[in-house]
Amino acid sequence: MREKAEKAVRLHEIYRFHEIYRVTDRQGHEPREHRFTLSPAADTLLHEVLTEPEEKTAEFVGMFRACFLAEPTPALWALRELKDADHLVGPVITHNFDVLAARAGLDECFMRRYDQAVPDVEWVDGAKALLVVGLHADRRRVQARARERGMKVVYLDPEGFWRDGAFLPYPLEGPQDGDLVCRATAAEALPALVNFLKQQTG
Repeated sequence: MREKAEKAVRLHEIYRFHEIYRVTDRQGHEPREHRFTLSPAADTLLHEVLTEPEEKTAEFVGMFRACFLAEPTPALWALRELKDADHLVGPVITHNFDVLAARAGLDECFMRRYDQAVPDVEWVDGAKALLVVGLHADRRRVQARARERGMKVVYLDPEGFWRDGAFLPYPLEGPQDGDLVCRATAAEALPALVNFLKQQTG
């Protein structure tokens, strides 16, 4: 029981990352009203640090504590199994800074840096598809580059998220004809894919 409670606390802290280190301006109440902060001039973090130093310091301590205590998710372990079976090539392209993918034994390629108008993605020769997990619009440029290389774009996304007990629809941004969409969470779909592939090869 105690382990479950501690895990719930850590997950709550992780979900607060976007509230502390914002990626949008949070001006509206609906997801589509949030504008992404893609430049230093639009980022309110420095202003908040200077005007609320004690509060922001406490938030940062909690944020890094959550990073240190977090464990790779079942979805990340499933990606590791796919990599070990040679179904996954190349790095996990991410803007998360918790390095959980690396702790699961996966290479990481970080994006969403202000000095990169186009994320510096490490492409692997022979890669056939790009698996896109999540909702964020800044991945559209990565998807466009994958299509230019002749790769299939596969979305793994429930097209919405749960907040306060309610499922809020959040349709994908920028899918194109020929893309594949699996409307499920990574926690559900990736372990199921691993099991399916094991059955096919076993």
